[in-house]
Amino acid sequence: MKSTSPFAAPTLTLHSQVRETLRASIADGSYAIHARLPAESVLSTMFGVSRITVRQALSDLQHEGAIVKVAGKGAFVAPRRAHQQLTHLEGFAEAMSRFGHEVANTVLGHAIVAAPEPVARQLQLAPGAAVTQITRVRRLDCVPVSLEVTYVAVPLGERLRGEDLAGRDIFVIFESDYNIALGHADLQLDATLADADVAHALEVVPGSPILRIERLTHDALGAPIDFEYLHFRGDAFQYRLQLARRN
Repeated sequence: MKSTSPFAAPTLTLHSQVRETLRASIADGSYAIHARLPAESVLSTMFGVSRITVRQALSDLQHEGAIVKVAGKGAFVAPRRAHQQLTHLEGFAEAMSRFGHEVANTVLGHAIVAAPEPVARQLQLAPGAAVTQITRVRRLDCVPVSLEVTYVAVPLGERLRGEDLAGRDIFVIFESDYNIALGHADLQLDATLADADVAHALEVVPGSPILRIERLTHDALGAPIDFEYLHFRGDAFQYRLQLARRN
């Protein structure tokens, strides 16, 4: 390999060095979103490595979702997926605003319904008990990212009816306006495919990959207060979690 190589981490394998250098160039904006990367032959010359090495690096970036390959046209920088860390309990807008994203909500429904059995169980209510169901589409930078169906007790739901649910997180309203201290949430995550209703709300094709989350939020005393079904577009959002190994 040439001594003038731009690689920042010479201890890595050659294809890993190419991958990391390209990833850094994408991260700092040298290659903008939707920009076409140089052809494999050009990258091979730039880095002083074989085309096979370049192809391995591009394959890694493609698997990570950093680039997309289009047959006959080359590799392009993929749109960045927004993400939220699963390190503490916070609302969607709270998390996204830290990264400079614009969040807007569309309220599709706010009604009193008979609690489905799973909802009644989570909220510790009798099956079929009345609950408030709030359905919203969350938009991130004008793109629909999640469909959220929230269930709360009727008295709380009626209070929320007069709130700006199109512009504010329910968690923030609980704590800032109602003085309800939140404690913790239990989450269950799985992968599924968008049915017709979810696909329509998120503007994707039916059968598109969806991250589905069930979240039960408790107040500071441990009582269940809010149960939600969250449906996130798999191509536009991800949750991240850092795990420490127990000693």
